[in-house]
Amino acid sequence: MRLRGRIAYKCLTLIVVAVIILLVCIDYFAPNAKRDEFLTHLPPLERDVSQEQTAPQNIETDSKLSRLVNLTDFKYEIPNNVCRKNDKGLLAIIIVTSYAGHDELRAAHRLAAPQSKLAEMGMQRIFLLAALPTKEKYITQKQVLDEQQRFGDILQGNFQEAYRNLSYKHVMGLRWAATDCPNAKFIIKIDDDIIYDVFHFRRYLESLEVQQPTLIASQAYLAGYVLNARPPVRNVANKWFVSEHEWPRTTYPAYLSGWLYITNPATALRLVEQAQQTPFFWIDDTWVTGILREKLNISMQHLNAWYSANAEFMDCCVRDLKSQSSYECEYFVGPNGGDNKMLVEFLHNVEKCYFDECSKRPPEKSLKKTCVGSAKHLLPDHGSGQVKQVAL
Repeated sequence: MRLRGRIAYKCLTLIVVAVIILLVCIDYFAPNAKRDEFLTHLPPLERDVSQEQTAPQNIETDSKLSRLVNLTDFKYEIPNNVCRKNDKGLLAIIIVTSYAGHDELRAAHRLAAPQSKLAEMGMQRIFLLAALPTKEKYITQKQVLDEQQRFGDILQGNFQEAYRNLSYKHVMGLRWAATDCPNAKFIIKIDDDIIYDVFHFRRYLESLEVQQPTLIASQAYLAGYVLNARPPVRNVANKWFVSEHEWPRTTYPAYLSGWLYITNPATALRLVEQAQQTPFFWIDDTWVTGILREKLNISMQHLNAWYSANAEFMDCCVRDLKSQSSYECEYFVGPNGGDNKMLVEFLHNVEKCYFDECSKRPPEKSLKKTCVGSAKHLLPDHGSGQVKQVAL
């Protein structure tokens, strides 16, 4: 009996195994439609659903990145990630609008305040460039690329260098600073031919951090030299001529001088977004800090007393700083008067004032009373050969 039971059990086991093998073979060789009938249909994985939902957003983001104001094919010819390399938070990012051919001016900025020196102060600096025009004779794109490889402080857009493209460059700089430098508390925008006391601005911004900490995240912070009720130039012969079609009003909204002004990433981003939906205007400081600002209802902080429009005053500041009296300078921003080396002399001499090595300037020694301009013979950035007949 036990033997019969074991044989029956083995036979039953073999039959079950054979049936299972048969079913597997049928499933394997059956057409797909029939095989699907035996499958349990599960919902797609959450990861797949997420990817399907984010794909249109990525397309939209790419579209936004390729648009600058009314340019739909914008891209960086030379991108820059100087801020992303910096793990620590920055007090300020300095964006300098520069013509591609102004390599000597950029060299002066680097000599006056090297990137290592700025880093010690919690700052970084980049130069904003556009694509070289075909008429440019003194510098090539390869030279610009070599300059970037050596110093790493250039951001170049693919629109062409031109006066009427300055607004693109201005907005490009603000957009880059707002999106690529989220760890910067402030943005200092400056023109490359301007002298400025970076030590003063560091001290000022540090005081703002302590006294008005909400300004860092404010979406409405602009400070600089405020220009009120300025009329457009209607003289056709002037390079700043603006037709009534371009600007029909008799005056511009109040705006900040593009020489130098201060903002923060949150405010800069609002200005950039407003630029995407506002008719383009080619005078950059008027458009960005005037027309766009007015639409956003952003007020401005007056720092007018810090600025001098007189290049001789900045020259006299250097003279007095070198003298035995070492009088501190009355101004912190001014033009270089065509002298590229002036910024180097100014910063190298004014730095000692922040180590209590300068004397306070008495009223009777005001620059307006004591400064006497001197004639300078300034050579152009890039010379041009001339052949003339000379009588012997």
